[in-house]
Amino acid sequence: MIKNILIIKHGAFGDVILAGAAMEAIRRNHKNDYIICLTTNSFKNLLEGSPWFDKVVVDSKPKWNNIKGWRNLLFFFHKYKFKKVYDLQTSYRSNFYFFIFFFLKNIDWSGIAYGSNYRHHNPKRRLMHTLDRQKAQLKIANIKYNNHPNWRWLANNYKNNSIIPNNKFIILVTGAAKHRLNKKWPQYRYASLIEHFSKIDIQCVLIGGEDEFNNIKNIISLVDKKTKIQPLNYAGRTEYKDIIYLSFYAKYAIGNDTGPMHLIATSGLPTIVLFGSASDPALCAPKGKNVIIINKGSIKDISLDLVFNTVKNIRID
Repeated sequence: MIKNILIIKHGAFGDVILAGAAMEAIRRNHKNDYIICLTTNSFKNLLEGSPWFDKVVVDSKPKWNNIKGWRNLLFFFHKYKFKKVYDLQTSYRSNFYFFIFFFLKNIDWSGIAYGSNYRHHNPKRRLMHTLDRQKAQLKIANIKYNNHPNWRWLANNYKNNSIIPNNKFIILVTGAAKHRLNKKWPQYRYASLIEHFSKIDIQCVLIGGEDEFNNIKNIISLVDKKTKIQPLNYAGRTEYKDIIYLSFYAKYAIGNDTGPMHLIATSGLPTIVLFGSASDPALCAPKGKNVIIINKGSIKDISLDLVFNTVKNIRID
């Protein structure tokens, strides 16, 4: 008999990408069941095309006084009568869902909510990397896996040669969340990096959302106009599948700790991620076959020479 299974994952971008390994493992263990992912509008399109879900539903995350929003959630949970829920968000909100919608009901719940029968209550879970934490959580629910997240399927049967430069190229990811500006390597350093790679006949493709256009434009304006191979500003030009597609052809990627770097890392492309004190790579670093972490007390302390030497020493698995 087909069972209805729910996975909860609201965000953020990098966390959704890391959760891909857990989502894939859950699908392997529920091959014939109907799996729904409850997420936010930001990630609906990303997850709808995945091989892991039969349906993706947007959670409006109603405020506490939004009676209509809570009623809609109640209708959603009642309609599908889920037999098992995998809470990969493990937030105050998702815990609250357990208490108001599922407590004392005949349902298997994997998460951290008190009273759930597959509860991950390791007191050191906050000191674990996201990937390790989810592996440990699902192991309690009898799901075991040991793979990195794999999002290469995004570019299956997809071509967009208009974004592939004629030159050899690398990808630069220079942005960060608006509230995490201390995760950004300085613009002038990226400009110097672009000049360096031009000298060895490598073009730099700078990617980001539309909101990164001016940031990338400013970096490019700092590049010496005599630089032989000028960089490309792809801000707002790349969907998720385009980022993976670029990764198939690039030599490597260099960038800040931000969502697109998590996605690129899953492609297998050698990926150099720059960290400072704003985030801890032991807890949230991108995961993939060829990820290299450069970590300093302040991201501004990462020198050009350190990045250059890291590139020289890249070994592809």
